[in-house]
Amino acid sequence: MVQHNEKPLLLFVDDDPDVQSAARLMFRHRGLEIVCAHDGQSAMTQLAAHAIDLVLLDLNYSKGATSGAEGLALLKDMLIMRPDLPVVVVTGHSGVAIAVAAMRAGARDFVMKPWNNERLVNLIEKILASRPVERETTTEHAMIVASAALERVVAEADRLAPTRAPIIICGPPGSGKMLLARRIFALSHDAENEILIHGEECNELPEEQGNWLIRDVEALTPTIQRRLADRLEMVNAPRVIALSSLGRDALDARLDPKLMLHLAMVVLTITPLDQRPDDIITLVSHFSHYFATRHGLPAPDMDDICLASLKAATWPQNVRSLRARIERAVLTGTWQVPSLEQHDNAGGPTTLHDTERMLVEAALRKHGFNVTQAARELGLTRPALYRRMARYGL
Repeated sequence: MVQHNEKPLLLFVDDDPDVQSAARLMFRHRGLEIVCAHDGQSAMTQLAAHAIDLVLLDLNYSKGATSGAEGLALLKDMLIMRPDLPVVVVTGHSGVAIAVAAMRAGARDFVMKPWNNERLVNLIEKILASRPVERETTTEHAMIVASAALERVVAEADRLAPTRAPIIICGPPGSGKMLLARRIFALSHDAENEILIHGEECNELPEEQGNWLIRDVEALTPTIQRRLADRLEMVNAPRVIALSSLGRDALDARLDPKLMLHLAMVVLTITPLDQRPDDIITLVSHFSHYFATRHGLPAPDMDDICLASLKAATWPQNVRSLRARIERAVLTGTWQVPSLEQHDNAGGPTTLHDTERMLVEAALRKHGFNVTQAARELGLTRPALYRRMARYGL
């Protein structure tokens, strides 16, 4: 559950801290609370952690950026999470043309920098006054994407979302299959009509068409598989997204060949979290802020050794496991480093020397002693990793 305020709560996304400070003072003087974010990832974290009533969205965050592409991508992600979220674009460098493109993409209005305080406040108050009395401000957890591997999968999913193509999403438990499926439906032409089907519990197929989300598709009985294959051959077939923890080859062995002809036109595979260290770094930041806000507690300090340990750890339930560990860290105020838990069998104190050795060894073993990949995960150069390997006899 996200945190709620009695006063309207605004989210202001802008990379300029001076502009953020000025906006915070102005809005609080007018009785409006505000939280700030400096880029897309921090904005999605704030949106997940708080009951945001309205977003003020600058369109450029990287140094020298003027195209507005970053803001348009963020606008898309925010409206997937909250389709009715009012967004006011704040633009300077990008100009009116990009602001108009943002409105076509779902923004409510736009203002130009430097803005007029009275006009901006009046616009925001007018939009807030038009909100439904019973409004939905809770969100599902954001789909946080930082690694190139996951970016490619999400980009392909977004490209296919407006089509009627059936899709299989493969990936280990807790890797984000359900979030990706819901993203596809949100971007489809029929986002509202979703029917969830559990493979192991399915005795009859729904009569309705719409969007069918099938969990554990490999658990469907042979009879239901044949009926589903026949249904997908109909002109008015449902849009099916099937989820499985099995890979493509295993699904070929478990599912009816005719059904696979339909479902496996597109197979999207989400790799395990421990193969995506960039996503681990970003998720640590995201969940730390999310749970600190949710529980009203400070996030525990994170040092380089702790972060490297989290990157080198294995996560049996993937994002689900990482999420639980971070919530525990927020609640207890301390990080329980996986490497220390697994290796400190003697019960004695663990030195910095011991910890670094365990991190290096864990990264090397994880990547089959591929020095290049292990160095990349640890944030070291190859020569620096070789020096540590020699130091610790690895």
